[in-house]
Amino acid sequence: MAEVLGPCELVNGQIIPMSPGGFRHSKVTGRAFFLLEAHNQANRLGHVLAGEAGFIVRREPDTVRGADVAFISYRRLPKDSQVTGFLEVPPELIIEVLSDDTSWAEMEKKVGEYHAAGVELVWVLDPRTLTLRAYARGASPALLREADLASADPHVPGFACRVADFFAD
Repeated sequence: MAEVLGPCELVNGQIIPMSPGGFRHSKVTGRAFFLLEAHNQANRLGHVLAGEAGFIVRREPDTVRGADVAFISYRRLPKDSQVTGFLEVPPELIIEVLSDDTSWAEMEKKVGEYHAAGVELVWVLDPRTLTLRAYARGASPALLREADLASADPHVPGFACRVADFFAD
């Protein structure tokens, strides 16, 4: 009988088990998806993915990371594309929610892998501090607080919201 893996990522060819997202992580991830997808539906810009969407960030040895939320434009991945496996085309935006069991060092390694694979912007939401760290490829990270406006423009044209909106009930 085949072994059931459960949540995991593939890092340098090694399977790394992951804990499922807790209540707070899941609420913030769902909120991030909702905000991004509402903007996307109104503007028909691309695909919005959620639920640890698998993205191949490196080959030989393979590394496949699971993004909490990702946006990939129709320009990069046409609307009628039939993707059956992991995503190989880099999204423009990935949103990660920092879990209680993930260190900032681990998260920044993941952000570096995303950038190396062609992701333009990574947002890391921290439910403990109610902050967003914006990592634009080739730039220093920016720390945004609840009252600040986070803008993904031009990577997701017109998408902006207050940081607090990600943590609202």
